Amino acid sequence: MRMRIPIVIMLVAGLLLSVGCDKYTCDEPSSSGVYLGGKRVVSIGSTFMGGGTADPSKGSSHRCHMYEQYFEQGPSWDQVASVVTITGFRYTGVTYSKPGQFIDFIGISRAVLNLDTPLSIPLEQGKYKGGCDLVSSVRITNYDNGTVKNQTTGDMNDDGKIDIEISLTDGRTLRIHYRGKILYDGYY
Repeated sequence: MRMRIPIVIMLVAGLLLSVGCDKYTCDEPSSSGVYLGGKRVVSIGSTFMGGGTADPSKGSSHRCHMYEQYFEQGPSWDQVASVVTITGFRYTGVTYSKPGQFIDFIGISRAVLNLDTPLSIPLEQGKYKGGCDLVSSVRITNYDNGTVKNQTTGDMNDDGKIDIEISLTDGRTLRIHYRGKILYDGYY
């Protein structure tokens, strides 16, 4: 009887480890992906952010590209298609206090929903006000590029978090979930 208890505990622990972290609620980088109806349809291996400032009096642009593959450096946009593309604009003089409040567009690869064209979702400073027949609402709960590990090199820690929930008009839910290092894309 005494031998059975440790064996049962090890079996339960193994079961929890094998099931525990493959959903969009997990904070492990291996859980990163685009989920449809609770099931991951595409993994996300790397994410890059960047932006630019043409006129500091107006603000700065923002961009984010998420790729299925893992890359150490941001790939050329014309050579590797991103699974998710996010753009926006941070206006000078505006206080941004909510995650992704400056996002103006989310694009998702057509392969995710098996569409003829990419899913294009217009936003107005993080709010969905319509404009895509397939989408009923968008909720951004995390949009954090993480902390800097080394100020000199710009190396980032592995604590970036992105969570975006997109309710589709057919009743399904599409989720963008990313955990891990978010690097600068290197574009100017």
